[in-house]
Amino acid sequence: MGDQPLHKVAKGKILLVDDAPDTLEIIQTLLHYEGYDVITASTGEEGVKKAEEEKPEVILLDINLPGIDGNEALRRIRQINPHQCVVMLTAFATVENAIQALKEGASDFLKKPFENEHLIHIVNQTLEKSRTLKEKEKLEEEIRRLSITDDLTGLYNHRHFFKTLESELARLNRQKTSLSLLMVDLDNFKRYNDLYGHFEGDRVLRKIGEIINHAIRNNVDSGYRYGGDEFATLLIGASLDQALAIAERIRSSIEEAGFQNITVSIGLAEFKGHSNLEGFVKSADDALYVAKHSGGNQVCTNLL
Repeated sequence: MGDQPLHKVAKGKILLVDDAPDTLEIIQTLLHYEGYDVITASTGEEGVKKAEEEKPEVILLDINLPGIDGNEALRRIRQINPHQCVVMLTAFATVENAIQALKEGASDFLKKPFENEHLIHIVNQTLEKSRTLKEKEKLEEEIRRLSITDDLTGLYNHRHFFKTLESELARLNRQKTSLSLLMVDLDNFKRYNDLYGHFEGDRVLRKIGEIINHAIRNNVDSGYRYGGDEFATLLIGASLDQALAIAERIRSSIEEAGFQNITVSIGLAEFKGHSNLEGFVKSADDALYVAKHSGGNQVCTNLL
């Protein structure tokens, strides 16, 4: 038995949209030979559909297509993915259209008939550009994530709490859903910190962040480190009973976490239409104050 050929990783994924079978075959063969994975489409509509499904790194898009033309296909593709790199293929007569396409966000254009070397050069260059854009996008996303996240607990930070609360209240007014707020404060934390040191105190805060994250509903509610040893959670569309159940889950999980004398007091408020942002937060704060001064390790509610 001879050696099995090694599986070769594709250099990149290309979508080729052209209604001329000869052009499709020539370009596909050429790019396959260069190590690219090539998907083809022969109409503008099919090109848009495949751009969305296959997520190619580079699209080669003919301007003259049956159905929607290349420029319209480009507009639709860039609505789906504004960073998609698209090279327009154009006959001499439609160079003006290609220049218009550049204004609308195409990366480059290639005039038919083209030289093979030139095509490969343009594709390689555009692939490089596509990957640079992706890296930039990832970096920007990471910077955004860090700007709204508390370093220690991984929950959202105080600044993001007010931003989210503002947009949730606007949504609540439009959709007439419910919104509950928990203010969570650690009992005996200062004493614990003094006794065991800040390193151990940080470990407790990290663990509290984990407990809150696990207690709230994924992709619905959100947890925040409000400051110091105080936390907040926004419970979207939660009735008072649901919010109470989540608050109790947080309280009991922290009690059972085995920290020396550390428990939490929780203030709960459900939003009612006649209040505003400050009044809503104050209401949960007032309930927290009652929980704290009634011995701690309990949930108190404040109905607006």
